[in-house]
Amino acid sequence: MNKERLRSERYLKHIRQFPCLVCGKVGVHAHHLRHADHRGWGLKNGDEWAVPLCADHHMDCHRTGKEKMWWAMNGIDSLAWAEETFKDWEKNNAD
Repeated sequence: MNKERLRSERYLKHIRQFPCLVCGKVGVHAHHLRHADHRGWGLKNGDEWAVPLCADHHMDCHRTGKEKMWWAMNGIDSLAWAEETFKDWEKNNAD
């Protein structure tokens, strides 16, 4: 059974409150990790895999084409950050 992809503007707004994971700038984009969940070409991962990146790092990440390597070069475990942040948000926002 396939898990539905999360779509939540409320959660993306929460992500945008964090500083950029790379440089610490505020006023970020919610970047969807492409290497988190293999959905197939052209399908964006669920919002639970969103992380905060400033505009410059967001463009740089997309420009490289090798996202997993890009995160490693920046010394950041983006998957762990996304999982932990979503878990905390889910716990605090249960209906």
